[in-house]
Amino acid sequence: MKYILIIAILTMSAGAKPYFRMTDFKYDVKYTNAQGHETIELHSVANRFDKEDSIQWVFKEYKITYLDQVYCIQDSNMVMVTSPKRGVFAATENVPNPQIKYPPTIGDSIYVKQTLSNGKTMRGYLKVTDKIQYGNDTKEADKWVVKAYNLDNKKYSAVYYYSKKIGFVYLSYKLDDIGIVMNLTTYLYSTHVNEMGWYPEAFEE
Repeated sequence: MKYILIIAILTMSAGAKPYFRMTDFKYDVKYTNAQGHETIELHSVANRFDKEDSIQWVFKEYKITYLDQVYCIQDSNMVMVTSPKRGVFAATENVPNPQIKYPPTIGDSIYVKQTLSNGKTMRGYLKVTDKIQYGNDTKEADKWVVKAYNLDNKKYSAVYYYSKKIGFVYLSYKLDDIGIVMNLTTYLYSTHVNEMGWYPEAFEE
């Protein structure tokens, strides 16, 4: 009976929205010309509005946990997740946040304006450029490649891979002379807010 329950949970979660309550995502992180956390987590928390969920990027240093409170939009029109902003990630504000419109189509683009920490506005856009196979969870090309550009400063850009099943599985930032690559390795989910019986789903290249 236990195994049947686990299978049911996996099936249910596979068809759910990628960012929903009590789901955790773990990324391995590599840097160029910078140093930072080797792993970062993204945690879903209590819903705020109908179309906007409150989420947290989680940075762990020794025994201290730092939370970077950001937001996510997920509905029938689009998915958007705010990039992490702590430490070396602060410069990600110069690149459009990871987002994609539904239904995804190669060639689609989104024009965005983001308010920077200095009060100025960043103008940019994202474009769906390809659909590829990525990782070991599938034999089919089901990851959408989304490229993000800063219209005012070409030194800032990003590439995101998006999976309808899991969400953003790869985030690569070019922030002037700094490079950051985030690869999703594991996502965890629970059937109830107060249950700690997590069921891991590996996502490794």
